[in-house]
This record gives sequence, C-alpha cells and structure tokens, in this order.
Amino acid sequence: MSPSRLLDHGLLTLLLLGASLVVLKRELLIPSRRARWALRLGFACWALLWISATPAVSAALLRSLEPAVPTAEAVVPAALRGQTALVVLGSNVGPAVEGIPPRERLDSAGRARTQGAARWYQRTQPAAVIVTGIGPANEPRASAEAMADALVSAGVPRERIWLEANATNTRENARYSVELGRSRGVARFVVVTSAVHMRRSLREFRRAGVEPVGAPVEYLGATFGGAGDLVPTASSIARTQQCVHEFLGMLKP
Repeated sequence: MSPSRLLDHGLLTLLLLGASLVVLKRELLIPSRRARWALRLGFACWALLWISATPAVSAALLRSLEPAVPTAEAVVPAALRGQTALVVLGSNVGPAVEGIPPRERLDSAGRARTQGAARWYQRTQPAAVIVTGIGPANEPRASAEAMADALVSAGVPRERIWLEANATNTRENARYSVELGRSRGVARFVVVTSAVHMRRSLREFRRAGVEPVGAPVEYLGATFGGAGDLVPTASSIARTQQCVHEFLGMLKP
C-alpha cells in the first residue's frame, strides 16, 4: 500500500471518528443502560461505514452490477442497423458560461456516456442516436444539447442525433425514448449508460414495452488488490454509494 493512501480524507475521517468514540467510551463513563446501547450503536455504525468505504467491498458490489462488455455484432447485428437506435441516458450539466461550449459542461458521467456512445456508433452504425434527459429548470434542453454537441465533436453526424429533452429520471428516459424512436420507425433500442446503471436501465426499458440491448460504458469495477484494499478510501465510499443507489432504485415498483 502506498504511504499516500494514509492521507486519504475518507480514511482520516474514519480514524478521527473511531478515536472520538474510544475517547467517549473511556472518558464519559455514563452508567445508564441507554447510554451503553447508544455507544454500541455508534461503534456498529462506524464499523459499517469502514467496511463500506473499503475498495474490496466497493469492487465486489460493482462486479455484481456491471455486465461483461458485449461484442459489436451482439449489440447491433448488421442486418438490423436500419431498425436500431442507440439511446444515451442523460446526466447533469453545469451552469452556462459565456464562451464555453455545452459539451464542456457535462459532468463526468455525461462525458463518459457520450464518448462511449460515439465509440459504439462508429462500431455499429445504427440508424440514429437518441440523447435523453432534461437540464436545469432555466435550461431544460441543456443536457440533451450538450450530449448532442459532444457526439458531433466525436464524429457522429448531427442528422443522426435525435433529442429527447423531457425525461427527469431513468423510467422517463426509457418511456420517452421508446415513444420517440417508434414515432420515427425504430423498433430496436440499445441502451448506452454507465455500466453500474445498466441493470436498472434495461429493466425500465422492458417496462416501456421493448426488449433492449445494453452497450455499457464507464466501468468502475476493480479486482481485489490485497490487504491494502481493506483500507478505506473516499473514492470507494463514493462507488459504494452508487451501488446502493442502484440497488434501491431496483426496489421501485
């Protein structure tokens, strides 16, 4: 393990929190039963947070969600190119800044998805690429336009890009994209989104009445690297949070 890992702010926060609980246990010595149970609960929560913040746990959760990378022929068979649209699920955009193009305002997930979608487009040559997602209240088309701009800069023809700028969540991404595609003669939908988000996304497209195919991008998973992966990091707790968000999202009726 690199010595720099010891300076990770997630690890330092957990160490300070653990030290605080130890001091509380030794110094306050509150004899009440309720206080003892409260302290035990504090240690249990600290332990759960420590475990959740380890690279080993976040990697295991990601492996349970992220699918294998499919082949181009499995994503879009040559005979079905004219009936297929890639659907790029939207993300967030930053505020408008004069002189800054929309594509530079995409967050990291948005950039990864559009870069991956451009790669899948070049490999499969579908009929169209649908970009879906609403922007901020004062710029409702900002997210879709930013993704379209990024796709064009990556070599996707503008006339092949269709904008859907109303969806506010994954379920609406699926519903509105399917409606748009069907209205323009598309019968087959390939979902392009972050690998960790793919399972839930495919489920929502099935709910919308189609049998989608996944073209995952932005893989976050990692293999177990030894004892050092039992040391918490801030990035690992963020990845664990993403996984928990997906698991909870799949509980939605």
